[in-house]
Amino acid sequence: MADTEITFTSGDVTLHGSFLLPDAVTGPVPAALLLAGSGPTDRNGDSALLPGDIGTLRFLSETLAGAGIASLRYDKLGSGETGLGPYEVEDVAGLGFSTFVDAAANGLDYLAAQPNIDADRLLVIGHSEGALVALALAVADDAPAVAGLGLLEPLAVRLLDLLTRQINDQVDAAAGAGALPLELADELRTALTEAVESLRTDGTLPDDLPEPLRMAGFVPVNAKALAEEDALDPRELAAALPAGLPVLTSCSARDTQVSDADVDALDAALAGTALTSVRMTTANHVLKEIGERDSTGADYIEDLPFSAEFAAGFKDWIARF
Repeated sequence: MADTEITFTSGDVTLHGSFLLPDAVTGPVPAALLLAGSGPTDRNGDSALLPGDIGTLRFLSETLAGAGIASLRYDKLGSGETGLGPYEVEDVAGLGFSTFVDAAANGLDYLAAQPNIDADRLLVIGHSEGALVALALAVADDAPAVAGLGLLEPLAVRLLDLLTRQINDQVDAAAGAGALPLELADELRTALTEAVESLRTDGTLPDDLPEPLRMAGFVPVNAKALAEEDALDPRELAAALPAGLPVLTSCSARDTQVSDADVDALDAALAGTALTSVRMTTANHVLKEIGERDSTGADYIEDLPFSAEFAAGFKDWIARF
């Protein structure tokens, strides 16, 4: 099996990607669009913020090909060969989260039009934030019909609710350890509450937020994307999916970015679908096997096998297509 380098366009952007067709294709085969997680994450699931090989999306594409399913994965805007496309860094402020949903829709159109692809058996599989893109795409009026939806280690609550929880946990831990003065901790919590309110009220952020919040991405250049993404509640999108649609969710007890409880709530919203939920005990957020140790993020780029727990459930699910 060998990737074919491809490009497709979305608005003014030319996106670069890889198309993988299973060996010995004799007729139309099902195909999956693979969607990467947050930040500068490329077609393989590698991140410019973590110098090393992660490879989650490449692993998914190879697993799909082994089951006779083609796939398309691509460098989203801000990553890999696509880079910033025609934009300058300062132009990014005018781009919202819809930019990424539109690109996914164009990618799905491109995939459906390829020779040897069965356009009636299209899957969309998103990892982490990519799962939210997948949900938004699956309920869009003008997107090709989706035969199955994979939501792997998904963003399962509204974005700003998740960020608020994560940042407050970090502040509480630092204050509890004596590494952060209580007065400064209170200031950070107040500033975070006000930033979220501002984003949800008028989609803006002040320039003078405390440095820890700016380091977490709460800067004016990100305001539009943060507000647009937060407006999409994964549970509401899940409840709007067609009845009986085959859906796969996954989460792991060792995933420090996605909680089992959040995915439980997402699964509840998916009650009208044909839901398969894969629960793992020893996989990290990028689906690598880490055993009983705690994930720190550094393990994402370690040379580790991908989770056998995930692979078994994933292969069973894709076998139906």
